[in-house]
Order: sequence, then structure tokens, then C-alpha cells
Amino acid sequence: MENTYRPIEVIIVYQGSDSVEQQFLHSLSEEFKGLTIRIFNNAAVGDRRAENLNIGWEAAHGRYLGFLDDDDTLEPEHFALLFAAMQQSNATWSYAQSRLRKEDDELALVEESLPFQRHRFSVVDLWIQNFIPIHSFLVDRARLVPELRLRPFCEELDRSEDWDFLIRLSFFHKPEVVDGYTSNYYVSTGSRNTNLSLTGDSNTALHEVNRQRWASCKALIEKRKMELLERTWWAKEFFSSAVTLPASIEVGGDVPMLNVHGVTRIRRRIIRALIRRLELFL
Repeated sequence: MENTYRPIEVIIVYQGSDSVEQQFLHSLSEEFKGLTIRIFNNAAVGDRRAENLNIGWEAAHGRYLGFLDDDDTLEPEHFALLFAAMQQSNATWSYAQSRLRKEDDELALVEESLPFQRHRFSVVDLWIQNFIPIHSFLVDRARLVPELRLRPFCEELDRSEDWDFLIRLSFFHKPEVVDGYTSNYYVSTGSRNTNLSLTGDSNTALHEVNRQRWASCKALIEKRKMELLERTWWAKEFFSSAVTLPASIEVGGDVPMLNVHGVTRIRRRIIRALIRRLELFL
């Protein structure tokens, strides 16, 4: 609401049936009269985050789309900086840096770090691991390839749906990178987090269910990656250093973190970094 860029249309997709919460959401238009705020309700049961994203995507009237989970925040200059970067570079999307902030159930800050920091975009690195939080980027949907223009989030995923989208987005479109930190990614170390590794919860059964769900989504993403690579003759060779799952892997099994090509690539990076540092002293 505090972003300096205007005009902004705010689409809120609420999944639930709490009448008090719905009443509060509908009251926001009166509180923020300078903004266009539209509320949509998803009556579906279960974790339907990808479906909620698609509902918001379809409902939005604007050309440029950004996203924000209800527990994350944006700095006031976020949209203005991303929009300016896209205009100057003619890029289809742009992203800025994001801070990771861990908090407890009382919303008190526990720790702040910069694990997502990247000042140069690498599509291969993105295929290995997502380092772009969903609220840190802006997309010009008018410039997207046709297959990404309508309901682009995979609704079979209830984890890493944003990573799957970014893999496809970056396959077709190069982003413009903004060095500034314009968003904050909040992670709860308490009971409300779906990533139990961060909660300290000792319930073994819950951890196993959670682990299997993450593994299942990871396997689906790897399958979708392979389908994407089949479309261009050069893609398999170019992405050979990215993590891929063997065709025979079972859902819930151990996921390899790096293949031989990945290890070689990292070794080369380290050597190049050492050479650059030595050159500073010569």
C-alpha cells in the first residue's frame, strides 16, 4: 500500500470462510481510497496456493504483474525500481534483491540474512535452486510467450509453484537485475510454517509427510524441466550442469543435489574467482 508507483491495482485472493476476515478485507477500499482494491474468494479446501495465484493473475487488469504473500513485505520503491529497470532494458521481467527474516510465533525478529543475494542472473543456477522469492519480481505479461499468458502456475504443485513458474519464465525471457534490496521474505520458526525444518517441531510423522510432499513436488518439477528441454535441440547440452533426477527415481526418495557436471562447474568457478583475486595484487 505504501509503494510510490502509481497507478496500482491490488488483487487480494482470500482462501477461507472466516466472515470477520472477509469483512476486514472488503473494508480496505475505504481505508486506502487512492488504490483500486478487488477481493476474490476461493472456496477450495487444502493448500491451493498455485490456484490462488492463477485466480489473481486472471483477475488483474494491468499489464505488469507482481505478487505478495500475506506475511511478506515490500519497500516503498519496489515497483518503481523494477518498472524503471524493465523500461530501460526492454526486458520482459525484472527482479530485485530480497532479505530473509526469520520470526517466531509472536512475530518477533529472530534472524536476518541475505541467502538470495545474486547480482548476476544465471538461468542454470536457477534450475538448480530457486533464489528469487515470488514477491521480488515484476512481469510484463504483454511480452510473454503465449503459453505463459494464461494461468501460468502449475496447480498440481503445493510447494515450489513459484520456482516452476520462474524456470519457464527464464527459459524464454532474460530478466533485468536490480541490485537494491526492495523486499523482505519472512519465515516463521513457529508452528504456522509448512517447512517443518524451520519450526523445531519434533513430530516425526509430520516431518515424514512434509518431506514426502516436498519430494513429490520436486519430482514433478524435474519432470516438467525435461519436457521443456525436449523442445529445443540445444537445451539439454546447455543445461547439463543443472540438477536433474534420474528417470527411475521414486517419489519420496533421496534427491541428488549435484551431478558430476555441477561439481566440475563449481570447481571452475572457484578457480576463476581465485585468479581474479590474484590479479588484483599483480
